[in-house]
Amino acid sequence: MGGVSAVWGGFSSFFSIWQICLLQISPFFVAFIVGIYLATIGNKANPEICRWMIIPCITYGIGFTVFYSLLIASGLNISRPLIHNIGNLRVVSGVIILLVGLYILLVNRISFLGKIRLPLLLSTLFLLIGITFALIYSPCITPMLSDIMGIASQRSTAVEGWYLAFCYGMGVSIALCMTSIALILFTRGRKIVLRNTSLIINICGTILLILAVMNVTGLMRHYKAFVLGFVL
Repeated sequence: MGGVSAVWGGFSSFFSIWQICLLQISPFFVAFIVGIYLATIGNKANPEICRWMIIPCITYGIGFTVFYSLLIASGLNISRPLIHNIGNLRVVSGVIILLVGLYILLVNRISFLGKIRLPLLLSTLFLLIGITFALIYSPCITPMLSDIMGIASQRSTAVEGWYLAFCYGMGVSIALCMTSIALILFTRGRKIVLRNTSLIINICGTILLILAVMNVTGLMRHYKAFVLGFVL
């Protein structure tokens, strides 16, 4: 198994039955990216999609794949503190998601927030969301991921396993970002979206607040059990 195969494995899992497992994060990411787009640049004339969305998506991919792969590579010394403290890290993730959700809801209501709509800020938010989603995600064990985890759990092959897990997570991130950007491009400028922009922003922000509360209170495990029940 090589890096290219691992990337394809993660990418293709998004468009297969394993997408059910990705429902742990995919609807929340869609809510995040649509909410961010409409709340910050959706009302701009001819916004530069490459500058405002693709680059932030790259930072999301970096945050997600780095922490996702470290959690998979249990044979690495650096991974053990993350795995040992995953409960506390998920609570912290919930707080971060809460702040991002509030930003989406309030950016057009508080003048100070409205003045800092910069690509750097968006990239930072995408990076944080990538890290938090990696921490709260409990991946289904696909056949390829099972092999990768077997390699990553052994100290002698942990680095190789981490690399393969990184590539696999990158494939998942690429698929998720491509789908989300395609959705934005498809809906951009449509009358029904323009008429209901505020409502859509509020819904997206609220969805993130729900995710935050589930992580802080521990209710996320019930949502995960519900989602995983479709494939088990």
